[in-house]
Amino acid sequence: MENIIHIYLLDLLIFSIPVSLLIIPGIWLLKEWVGIRIDKSIQHHYDKELEDYKASRIRREKAELVARLFSVWIKYRGRETKLLNNQQLIERYENLNKMSLELSLWIEDVQLLNDVMTRLQNADNAKSIYDLMGEVRKLILEKEDKFDPLNIVLWPVPDEIENVFGPK
Repeated sequence: MENIIHIYLLDLLIFSIPVSLLIIPGIWLLKEWVGIRIDKSIQHHYDKELEDYKASRIRREKAELVARLFSVWIKYRGRETKLLNNQQLIERYENLNKMSLELSLWIEDVQLLNDVMTRLQNADNAKSIYDLMGEVRKLILEKEDKFDPLNIVLWPVPDEIENVFGPK
């Protein structure tokens, strides 16, 4: 009986060594593969968040260009030829042209681009700067916005324009 147990133990040992040699590396490979998959999944998640953040920053910077263009454009309230010398006018127009051309390159929303350019041309049917800035704000936020763009404050207030710049 002892001899039979010895033979069975020997057979079990002989059988279990190759099986162990196959199972242990298999378990190790599975553990490594699962670990790598988890790492890559986490990395992908954070890479996507980073790209979304970068895209958001770019949209915000582009929207700031619209605000800067309108700010420079309305600065003298149509009195720039009275208030600036020729060299200053040339620099002002060059700056306005640069910003206008840049806007035409990046605004994907054709309707918004047309509305901005119509406003800059002072067309009778042009939307107000307030309305346009509200639309640009929606581009940045990428969602519906409850802020009323008519609450944007521009200086000088309309009653003070002639006091600051003189008559047209």
